[in-house]
Amino acid sequence: TGMTIEFLYIDESLASKANITWEEKLNERLEKLCQALYEGTDQALRNEAQQQLLTLQSTADFIPQCQFILDNSSQGYAQLVAASSLEQLISQFWNSFTVAQKVELKSYIIMFLGNNAPRLEDFVVTQLTKLCGRLIKLGWFDSPEFREISDDVSKFLEASEDHHIIGMRILVSLVDEMNTQTPGRTLTVHRKTAMSFRDQILLQIFEISVATLRNAQITVQRPRSDKEMRLITVCLQLSNQCLGFDFIGTNPEESSEDVGTVQVPSSWRNAVQDVTIMQLFFDYYRFTEPPRSNAALEVLVNLSSVRRSLFSSDKERAVFLQTLMSGVQSIMQSKQGLQHMANYHEFCRMLGRLKASYQLSELVKINGFAEWLELASDFTIKSLANWQYSMNSIHYLLALWGRLVAALPYLRTDAPESQHQAQVLRQCTLQVVEQYIKTMLDSVDVVVASDGGVEDPLEDEGSLREQMDRLPTIARLQYETVAQFLAQTFEETVTMYQQCAAMPYNGQVVHQMTILEGRMTWL
Repeated sequence: TGMTIEFLYIDESLASKANITWEEKLNERLEKLCQALYEGTDQALRNEAQQQLLTLQSTADFIPQCQFILDNSSQGYAQLVAASSLEQLISQFWNSFTVAQKVELKSYIIMFLGNNAPRLEDFVVTQLTKLCGRLIKLGWFDSPEFREISDDVSKFLEASEDHHIIGMRILVSLVDEMNTQTPGRTLTVHRKTAMSFRDQILLQIFEISVATLRNAQITVQRPRSDKEMRLITVCLQLSNQCLGFDFIGTNPEESSEDVGTVQVPSSWRNAVQDVTIMQLFFDYYRFTEPPRSNAALEVLVNLSSVRRSLFSSDKERAVFLQTLMSGVQSIMQSKQGLQHMANYHEFCRMLGRLKASYQLSELVKINGFAEWLELASDFTIKSLANWQYSMNSIHYLLALWGRLVAALPYLRTDAPESQHQAQVLRQCTLQVVEQYIKTMLDSVDVVVASDGGVEDPLEDEGSLREQMDRLPTIARLQYETVAQFLAQTFEETVTMYQQCAAMPYNGQVVHQMTILEGRMTWL
């Protein structure tokens, strides 16, 4: 308020007269600029402060000044600006540094994090770990010291809780950085670095995250400190990033659920087919709340999607699938945690992925598969009944039934048990289709009655398209029954509409016609 923003460059003669160094004066000015930018209310002063702070990113000559600010300022915003400026400077001028300077800068950042772990603001740690990941990525092929990051991080893991958390956050930022193309670097260079990182230490990082989660003993019921919960959160995030890594360098769209195979290398076989690891993440789902529980489910979605050729034998794959299906069945039976939308959405994603990863001929061999189908049908029908809260997840459930139905013609039904399972699948599918149609028709009444208070599913083009793409495959399984149901419902609706149209117009008639028009739109 009323602060005069001074230019970032400092007159060194004035600084010497005041018996302070150039860097100290710069640090003082920068703190004032940060205060104006992040805490000020005058937009003009904030814009001016931002422009002057960008000066720090103009030349590599400012790197020592950024380091001085980190070392001497206790203001979090000043540290944030210094760290983000360093990230921009090393990205722009990387080729201007000698190998020794690059290694020294990497060592400086890691040492700074180690020496200041308990005192740093969370947003400063986020920026510094991001900077650390960028340094390691850019220098990956410049010196072996950049590829020894696991040795650097191990020192954090052996120190205090604060250090342990920051060590895991360094790994999270590193995996994220290695999986993202850096602006100004070619895709070829990015892939070369990412694949080398994958082959050398990615599995080791995943094993570190799993080992830390095991050490937390989540199944032991006891009060947990905030730091323990933060560590668990970061470890689950790290496990997700490792399994979600672009293992083959294709950069698939995250939104594509059809291309969902996780192409982990063969070296990961022992880690992935170890069902105790899968059970560990089911435990974390059971014994935690969001965001940890839904992160555990996200890990399980990735585990359920690993390529089938990874397993050493069909027996190992069958054991893996049985553990997965039993865990899913347990959640459907208990409904534990599904009142949380984040958990519910990830659980629907898992159901949608199951048939994408496994053939129906494999699923029917699972103990209690018919019961599993009935539970999945009940879960789907109840989800449809609560469409206002599950609209963004319904297409995953329709994907499950669509894939099951599409595979039914290839299922051998010469055995009595297979015939029974096929019949259960047909019955469950018909119930799902009819409930879906009834739910969407009933949704019109709710939308019209709300007078704009409830979002109309017909207006959500993305979700609607997903559902309409899935529905035909499911409906065709019992085509005659479904077609008769649709035709009969449509004829009844048209008849009611004609009757309303013949009545004198009033508010009630218009209201009823609006509902009937919405129902005919769905039909």
